[in-house]
Amino acid sequence: MALMAAVAVVAGCANERVSDAALHAGNLEAHPAVSDKSQGGSDLPLDEAVSRRVAEAELVAKVRITGVHRMIDHALSEPGMMAILGYVYSGVAEKVWKGESARLLAFRLTLDDCEEKLREGKQYLIFASVDTEGRLQLTSCEAAVADGEAENLLVQLDRYLQG
Repeated sequence: MALMAAVAVVAGCANERVSDAALHAGNLEAHPAVSDKSQGGSDLPLDEAVSRRVAEAELVAKVRITGVHRMIDHALSEPGMMAILGYVYSGVAEKVWKGESARLLAFRLTLDDCEEKLREGKQYLIFASVDTEGRLQLTSCEAAVADGEAENLLVQLDRYLQG
């Protein structure tokens, strides 16, 4: 409910946009104005870019990566050489702001969507969607924000969403 109120508040601030690069880097400035104290928030609504990311995601969670597994395209692979499509990451959900998730989860990230490989043992704030086969997936590099770069995002999510 607080998310819906925050999204409505942010919709009124459409002329102030924050780039996806700023979102990924966690360099966000919240829009001043309307109070959402009735929903447990503070005087500042969710940043527009964060609100959009949350609205588009099926799962928003802080995850510690426990395993990295290759997605192999056997049709393109040749003897002695594997064609890697991307990676399937297994992890432990340390906090979930949106979506239903067991403590252990897995999600995919293809090389077409992001050439960066997430690192085992590191924490990431992820914005995941569900693919046509019901699997969690990230659709861009910006959908996985490294813990050290996510401080402002985490503060906003804690302030406005129950987690």
